[in-house]
Amino acid sequence: AGSGKSTTAADYSAKHENAFLVSCSEDMKRGDFIREMARVIGVNVSDMSLRAALERVTKYLLSLDSPLLIFDEGDKLPDVVFYYFITIYNRLEGHCGIIFISTNYIKRRMECGLSYNKKGYDEIHSRICRKFIELTPANSYEVTAVARANGISDEKTIKAVVKDAATCAFDMRRVRREIHKHKRLATLK
Repeated sequence: AGSGKSTTAADYSAKHENAFLVSCSEDMKRGDFIREMARVIGVNVSDMSLRAALERVTKYLLSLDSPLLIFDEGDKLPDVVFYYFITIYNRLEGHCGIIFISTNYIKRRMECGLSYNKKGYDEIHSRICRKFIELTPANSYEVTAVARANGISDEKTIKAVVKDAATCAFDMRRVRREIHKHKRLATLK
């Protein structure tokens, strides 16, 4: 949490054609999930069954050049929706990149699902190559780079942002707030 995953995914999908960010949540039902995918990629699925809607979404993605689906906060999906990952992967394998962004809770969830032999978990684990890519926490160098990229050039201000970030394990939400605070203060001067 706080490493900048969602912000990075949103920025990437906004800047790259055929990259689509699907925001997931724990209260999503199967229909909500399919409709959100359709909305994000720009496909109309109103008045369609879930099966037909998923078919339309996957066919559209297959028609694109190098599409990428980014599922943000996928670890929050209930199992009944989580299982759609298997179908989506099977239909798009070799044609569409799929990124599943979540906190490290997904690793624990997978381990529990696998240890209890829960339906679908071994299939999902296989499709992610039985591997998780863990992000390293930000550090002072990265916070400095973020501050500079956001227009802060004064060394004293950068050091203040880095010092504040160090008190909260370099949480990027805190860094963003601190940068905005210093930028507002600079406009008042």
